[in-house]
Amino acid sequence: MITTVLFDLDGTLLDTNELIADSWRYTYRTLNAGHITDDEIRSTMGETIPDSMRRLLPGIDVDHISTIYRDYQRAKFLDGISLFDGAEDVLRTLKADGYKIGVVTSRMAYTTGLALKHFSIEHMFDTVVTATDTDKHKPDPTPLHMALDAVGSKPEESVFIGDTIADIKAGRSAGIFTMFVDWSFALPPEKRATAPVPDLIVTSLRDIPSFIASGIPAIPYEIT
Repeated sequence: MITTVLFDLDGTLLDTNELIADSWRYTYRTLNAGHITDDEIRSTMGETIPDSMRRLLPGIDVDHISTIYRDYQRAKFLDGISLFDGAEDVLRTLKADGYKIGVVTSRMAYTTGLALKHFSIEHMFDTVVTATDTDKHKPDPTPLHMALDAVGSKPEESVFIGDTIADIKAGRSAGIFTMFVDWSFALPPEKRATAPVPDLIVTSLRDIPSFIASGIPAIPYEIT
């Protein structure tokens, strides 16, 4: 029986796609680093910012790049984010049904807390694990295990819902039933053929409580 539902934040509950893309474009312009493509931006989603910067902009001081990126994003943050349709209703339903709910994100603690408070949903979560809380990040399963330990749950009684390759890998490595959201910007349909395979795809947040409660399958994730 499922007792615990863990969510990724960015791209799953919280629409930060344009803000993230704009933050990268601003950073590249500021550094005169040329053009960053949409595929390169997608590749950063699910990673920590320093890891992405080391990979995309080698040879440039990561602290310097991080300051540019984060100062821009913090200045635009609350105006540049929104909850995906149905997110608040789904959290409320899961809470009322007695599930333990957590967030496991590669976002830093400051902006994670800012977002949860801005949308008045922070009280719905029994645990929140951010990039600030551990040196190991998705796709490593450690952050998921930390969340489960915090609420006293086991992998086999849990579900994890995310939108990136890192989420799928982390969930499967942790032994948690892993759902992938079909509205993912990080992993659009044309790029899924060679991606790791989740347990289920969901096409709407609003379907998640019924899937968990009844075991009704979502759309199968097919490799063609």
